[in-house]
Amino acid sequence: MKLAKNLSIAAAGVALSLAAVSAKPAQAASVNFLSQSGGTYNYNVLATGTPTEKLNKFSSITLSDLEGVTGVNVNSSFLNVLFFDANNVLLSLKNATANTLTGNPFTGLDFSVISSSTTPGSVSFSVLNSGSGINYTGTVTGPVASPVAVPEPFTMGSSVVAIGMGLWMTRKKATATHKA
Repeated sequence: MKLAKNLSIAAAGVALSLAAVSAKPAQAASVNFLSQSGGTYNYNVLATGTPTEKLNKFSSITLSDLEGVTGVNVNSSFLNVLFFDANNVLLSLKNATANTLTGNPFTGLDFSVISSSTTPGSVSFSVLNSGSGINYTGTVTGPVASPVAVPEPFTMGSSVVAIGMGLWMTRKKATATHKA
C-alpha cells in the first residue's frame, strides 16, 4: 500500500517535471513561414494563444538577421511596410476593425520578403502589440547568406611569413650591395 502511494507520487512528480520542461512562454502572436519560391519567402502572422487573440492597431512586426532583402510584398490591406533594408523588415498593422485584429491565423496578415539569397535559415522575428506593451519574439525561416569561403589561418600566416622573409632578404641584399 505504501509502495503504491510512493510510486504514484513519484510518477506525478515526473509527469509535472516533463510538462514544465516542455512548456513554452505565453505568446499571442508569431510569424509563420509558409513557403519559398526562389528568393521569395512567404509568411503570415499567427495567433499562438486562443483564436480570439488580438493585435492592436499600429502593432509592429519585425524580421531581422536577414540577408540580401531587395523588396517586401504586402498581400493585405491591414499591413503597411514601414522600412526595409538588406537585413531587416519592419511592418505595421493598420486599418484593423475597431482598432484590433483577431483570429488564428490573423486574417489578412500575409506578406512576402524578396531576397537575393535563396538559402533558407533561421532568422529572428518580433511582434510588438501596440498598447499592451507586450513583445513576442522567436525565430522563423528566412533568407540567409550563403556560406563564404574563408582562408585557413595557417595559409594566411604562411603568406605573411613568406612576404616578411622576402622583404628582409631584399633589404639585406640591398645593404650588402651598398657596402661594397
